[in-house]
Amino acid sequence: MRRLLTLAAGLAPAFVLAQAAPAPAPSARELHAAQCVAALELNTDNLALQVKAGKEELRPLLQARLEAGTAFVGDAYLHGNSDEARARQLADDAAEAQKSLSDAQLQARQLACADEGTKLLAAGNALERLIVKRLAKKRMARLLAR
Repeated sequence: MRRLLTLAAGLAPAFVLAQAAPAPAPSARELHAAQCVAALELNTDNLALQVKAGKEELRPLLQARLEAGTAFVGDAYLHGNSDEARARQLADDAAEAQKSLSDAQLQARQLACADEGTKLLAAGNALERLIVKRLAKKRMARLLAR
């Protein structure tokens, strides 16, 4: 028991230092993914409103945009960015920053991100694609149920 207490006392300062260390700055990849997730989220919210208003022909586009956004999230996770709170904060910050974009700039970002997300999805293996498609389908159901 004494050895366990001695060990715990010796590790305590290292644990405190590890807890106090600041989080590393987000990488360019994390920032880009957050920008795309935020842009596509706004796009999907708008598309969902239109589908709910009766424009059923937009449903496949909504599904594709949700898949593209989910592909960014999955790609970030596969590259070691599994801190959901950090990712959500980066996306929230990106959503706030994109308010300063013109409509044309925002639409260009949304199209570029949709294209990139579609390519990320296509590059995934069958299981990754299945997971992304299922998550996007569930998200679509939630968006259209509101």
